[in-house]
Amino acid sequence: MPAPIKFYFDFVSAYSYVAMNRIDELGARWGRKVEWHCVPLPEILAYHEATSPRDQPAKFAHNSNDFPRLCEMNELPVSFPPEVPPYGANLHRLVFWRFNRKTPELAKQFARAVDHQYFGTGKEVRTAQQLARACKVRDVDISLKQIQAASDDMRAVKDLRSAYKRALRDGMFGAPFTVLDGETFWGADRLDHLEYRLEKAIRTPRGFEIFEFTSPFTTRNGPLFVKFSKTKAVFGFRADHRHLNPRDVVHGGWMTSFVDVAMAQSAMYELGLVGLTPTIHLEADFLAPIYPGQWVECDARLVKSTRTMNFVEGTVRADGLPVLRCSAIYRKPHVMKPRVDNIMSPTDPIYS
Repeated sequence: MPAPIKFYFDFVSAYSYVAMNRIDELGARWGRKVEWHCVPLPEILAYHEATSPRDQPAKFAHNSNDFPRLCEMNELPVSFPPEVPPYGANLHRLVFWRFNRKTPELAKQFARAVDHQYFGTGKEVRTAQQLARACKVRDVDISLKQIQAASDDMRAVKDLRSAYKRALRDGMFGAPFTVLDGETFWGADRLDHLEYRLEKAIRTPRGFEIFEFTSPFTTRNGPLFVKFSKTKAVFGFRADHRHLNPRDVVHGGWMTSFVDVAMAQSAMYELGLVGLTPTIHLEADFLAPIYPGQWVECDARLVKSTRTMNFVEGTVRADGLPVLRCSAIYRKPHVMKPRVDNIMSPTDPIYS
């Protein structure tokens, strides 16, 4: 099981508002759990003898434009507060840690509701009553009484202090701050960097490498991987959140797209050629569901090749068990190039 992503944030951090609305979905796309850690950001800054961006006129002027733009890009409502919250948000942090002990998902919902109220709508969340109102607006099942009880929760106080020390050990100096396999990322605009690393860290069986020839569709849903032998190319991918249908199993539409690429390119590899072969006919029989986290392979073979057509059959396995059988007919391109070593990418304009 891969290590979870550590996500450090604070309620007074505007950019944490953006990150907390993206981080779980991002982790799910790549099969990683996300551990949320609420910390007192002002103390983090003080430890490093750093000042808040709000105390730096030029930086604050930039952020006043940059933050709304980033919210817009992420389709989040925004009303950038003009002043630093004077209350320090300590009650907010204690509520988070109180609920995180038993119901981490509810703690996350609370954090998103509070920052939505403040950074999304510009409404005050200073008091326990205002925090409860923020929860009610977002249908978060936390009562005023439960929020008030957090102020005397010594376990929550201890958890908050532990999170602060843990954040410093991990190198945190600003929020939001994420840690993936020991590598750190600062800022909501660095979640793309985090996703880049997650893609590189996908677990693959020995011998598989990224299949470099892609389309916009396979890039969004990939990467695909390929393993070469002398005459054969086997394709694979790691199933994740992006591939699922409403029943939380891999969508049949994605599977037909995957086997279409795998069978077409495997046949050309077996012939020692490179080229794009348009699909004439494709059939797929689904034998069993595929679940997120499973390694999926398509082992295809060229049944027959004529002057103009390739006839291909394939079997798909998930973690070694048959889940799909498929067959297809492909039209050969008018012009084909001999394959050089294991290079399969038909980059010449005649193939596009």
